[in-house]
Amino acid sequence: MRVLIDGLDLSGKTTLATRLTEVLREQGRRPIHHRGFLSPRNPLARPLETVKAPDHPTSSMLNMGYLAGCVLDRMLLGARSWEERGLLVQESYVDRCLAYGYANGPWPPARLALRKPGMFIGFDLAIYLSAPLPVRRERLRRRVEANSVDRLSVLSTKFHDDFMTALAMAGRRHRRVLTFDTSRYTTEQIVQEVVRCLDEVPRQRAVQ
Repeated sequence: MRVLIDGLDLSGKTTLATRLTEVLREQGRRPIHHRGFLSPRNPLARPLETVKAPDHPTSSMLNMGYLAGCVLDRMLLGARSWEERGLLVQESYVDRCLAYGYANGPWPPARLALRKPGMFIGFDLAIYLSAPLPVRRERLRRRVEANSVDRLSVLSTKFHDDFMTALAMAGRRHRRVLTFDTSRYTTEQIVQEVVRCLDEVPRQRAVQ
């Protein structure tokens, strides 16, 4: 089973992924909290990892490279090995890359890829996180180690809206998508809802 946690920076992705992993482990499941490409054989992983992550959304070439790497992930069956090991909790993936490429450009590769999101690996459940611009700006002010991506994500309401529009387009490839405003829902509330949805997935598959 595959779970994706993605969304705007300063919306609580790492906090949710960490807590969800803890709760699933307490329930006796085998969750694996992971970031980055899914295929261990992805030839683009090492070159892109040499570039600091905050630089990815600010460069059209890096954006295109990451999109290409995620296409390779699907071709290399990158999700299969994770399913054999346990329940994959993926923190950020191509969805975020597509959204930045669309909101920060829009750059042609991201705009074209959003027309056919099925070229990328899909997830059983995708959780998209957001928060109003004033809330994320306040979180940025309190963040000790803010980077260029954090600052980019609070540029304007238009950036926020374009980002979330692109996420919705990217989310068409997932089995189910949940969207949460983390200024209205606590981490524990979101975790409870996610766990409930995960319990329903096997029944849904049995019917299908």
